[in-house]
Amino acid sequence: MTKVANAVGRGFTVGSVARALALTLALGAGALAFVAAPASAVDPSLYDRIGGYKAVAATVDDLVDRIYVNGTLNKNPILKSIHDANERAAFKLILATWVMENTGGPKVYFGRTMKEAHAPLKISNLEFDVILHECKETFYKFAVPAKEMGELMAALEGLRKDVVTS
Repeated sequence: MTKVANAVGRGFTVGSVARALALTLALGAGALAFVAAPASAVDPSLYDRIGGYKAVAATVDDLVDRIYVNGTLNKNPILKSIHDANERAAFKLILATWVMENTGGPKVYFGRTMKEAHAPLKISNLEFDVILHECKETFYKFAVPAKEMGELMAALEGLRKDVVTS
């Protein structure tokens, strides 16, 4: 709760932090496309509802840090070599831009598709489950409401076919 309080103190609301975290995942492109509805005159975009770029950046930061130090994920030599390359900041940037674009924010994502990005990683079903677990732990940390968490987890599960390549 301290991190939420610190984020709130910096201009985020508890709700915006929680919603943004619920939308971030280290799984990358595709997840949010399932939950991001087009904005209308009545409904603000998902990007706006989650708190914009500041909330997205805060939540991506937390989740990527979890993934980079996960022992099970680091047993995959390909993932470990990526984690050891010390390019965490670059991954956070690309994931944050993906989240922004796929939630109705600025069109700034410059990365590859989920399938293209994950093909060489040889991610197994177990590793995918671990990533989902890390997402859920992050969502719990920021008190994401059950309804939003359920929707996000279902959307993330829908990415399995593009992410699991081993």
